[in-house]
Amino acid sequence: MRLSLFWRTFVLIALVVMASLLAWLQVFRAAEVQPRAERFAWEIAAVVNVTRAGLTNTQGEQRLELLSALSTAENIRIRPADYKDSIAAWPDPEFGSLMEAKLMELLGDETRLAGRVNGVDGLWIRFEMQDEPYWMLLDPERLARQANRNWIDWFSIALALALAASLAISRVINRPLASLAGAIDRVSRGETPPMLGENGPTELALINRRFNAMAAELAALDADRAEALAGISHDIRTPLTRLRLEIEMSSADPTTRDSMAEEIDRIDAIVRQFVEFAQPHAIEPAQTISVRPVVDSVLDAYRHGADADDLIITEAVDPSLSWRGSQTVLTRILSNLVENAHRYGQDSKGSTHIELAAQRRASGIELTVRDHGPGVPADQLERLIRPFTRLDAERHRHGGSGLGLSIVARLARRYNGDLRLELPPDGGLLARVRLDDAPPTMPDEGRSRREPTASS
Repeated sequence: MRLSLFWRTFVLIALVVMASLLAWLQVFRAAEVQPRAERFAWEIAAVVNVTRAGLTNTQGEQRLELLSALSTAENIRIRPADYKDSIAAWPDPEFGSLMEAKLMELLGDETRLAGRVNGVDGLWIRFEMQDEPYWMLLDPERLARQANRNWIDWFSIALALALAASLAISRVINRPLASLAGAIDRVSRGETPPMLGENGPTELALINRRFNAMAAELAALDADRAEALAGISHDIRTPLTRLRLEIEMSSADPTTRDSMAEEIDRIDAIVRQFVEFAQPHAIEPAQTISVRPVVDSVLDAYRHGADADDLIITEAVDPSLSWRGSQTVLTRILSNLVENAHRYGQDSKGSTHIELAAQRRASGIELTVRDHGPGVPADQLERLIRPFTRLDAERHRHGGSGLGLSIVARLARRYNGDLRLELPPDGGLLARVRLDDAPPTMPDEGRSRREPTASS
């Protein structure tokens, strides 16, 4: 799984900070060992000196009472040392050697430190009293109480603060890039993004400045294209209307008039698709739409058309299915998909079978429209979505503009969706459109696009 730039930055900064903290911890512990060992050696030396003085100045039962009191009250036991004693060194060699060196300095060269004597674990100190060697057994908890455990708490606090700072730094570093990514995403959906800030680091300011200029140029280009196509539509449709009237009033036979009228309708449909491609966004607030009525309204035009006898339409749409978005956009998507299937989905027997389905997905709906026609080569599927693409002479014969699927793809991107074309195993072509639900508030498209107006 690839990490986003934000998390990569966070992980790298966190690793650097943690490595620095660990290095600092090692240095701190190394610098802290000797003072702690010497401090504990002073405490042990004081206990040995007091015990030795007390035993030296007592005899008989008083000495026994003193030894009993030391064992009961301070958990200190004294026993004579012997050269046959089995001795094991202190478990921590570094700390033990430092403490033993200091004890020898304070108590004499014969002083020794051991972690086990004759199989008994503990804090053992060998010392001399009246030229006789003795072992003193101290409770190891004395050493544990002297150990500095505060560094664990401080290290945990420092680590937590370092991670929080790393997160904040990563957010600050990546915020301009996240804004740029969001703006690019809006451009890919055909929207005009808000202006990006042109302050901050030199490199990011330069990128944002160039992106703002590019977005403004694209918006102006879209507006100019929409106005140009609207003007072309008006200029073409006006003479087409006059031609239609003249054909109806002409003395030509009905077959010729119908053929000429059909060609005029075909030209008008192509012009209408040009305008649709130039203005793929409907200025309409998002609302919750029942999908089934929209599907029925689109299909009714084909069910009652001139070739209804050769057309089979199968739909599978749950009456309760709903989608949040623009009804105009949904109608245009379905109309273009069904028209594409109707125009190119005729089978070898001259009939057309269209299957339309819609179902709910996690964040929106999925529409599928399938025909049972000859299909297309598998390596040409992606080309079909490009504007003005018609694959062969057969498709060209139908008079399409090559914009229907491109319009669907652009409308789908507006709702974070996409259009995918598939070839079913038993033939035909299947178009699958995914549309996410619109957020509670959609951007004011009236401010981001200048809609052309076309008159017929």
